Amino acid sequence: MKTSTVESVVEIILNQLKLGTLKPGGRLPSQRKLALSLGVSRSTIREALNTLAGMGYLFSAQGKGTFVHDAGSPAAAMSAHPPSSFPSGSMLELMEARELLEAKSAELAAVRGRREDFRRIREAVRDIGRSGDDVSRFFNADLEFHLSVAKASGNQTIFEMVEVLLQKVLSYHKHFRATSSPEVRASTHQTACRLMRHLKSGDGPKAAEEMRRHLNLVSAQLREIMLDIAPVLSGIEERRPRGG
Repeated sequence: MKTSTVESVVEIILNQLKLGTLKPGGRLPSQRKLALSLGVSRSTIREALNTLAGMGYLFSAQGKGTFVHDAGSPAAAMSAHPPSSFPSGSMLELMEARELLEAKSAELAAVRGRREDFRRIREAVRDIGRSGDDVSRFFNADLEFHLSVAKASGNQTIFEMVEVLLQKVLSYHKHFRATSSPEVRASTHQTACRLMRHLKSGDGPKAAEEMRRHLNLVSAQLREIMLDIAPVLSGIEERRPRGG
């Protein structure tokens, strides 16, 4: 399967979303129908849909099909921002920035969080736990969790900065989805549960440390991925035609 073919299908569906042909909450045609109408294989369609789900545009419901995210969902709302508005920097630099901001947001949320804030966080934690093997559902629940904690900090500047950083997460979605192994998903749920307890008890330092530990785990996973793909990238660079 050629990556360019998958990217072409992704672009076609994105255009349909932008034009309003596919509306929030609407169900997409079956993979078989999409494959026939676009003249590609079902495996290409499946990979393209998984890519769009990881970007926050779509989600799947077992036995029901693939749907467009509601406009109000955090992942869908962030997907509307053009990549040019994202800050530059590597994935690991992104994680360093997230650690600084999100640890502080967790600390503040423990002190300033309101009942409604904690309700949203609790729902996100519940969704993380119920995501099972659905990586797209886990990914979006995890985004909702981090956004809700930032919102609970009561600091609008921190919230907006975290939101921009999470937009960057979407642009790196393939790498971050690769960190969503069953072990990482289970660990994330356990961490979220512990952090929720610290928030409710008003223990800011412990909430900050829990958030920091979680993001350090993700960073460690990313380092492993980057080490694995480094030889491949090096080979591509060596084969690239040189100018002059």
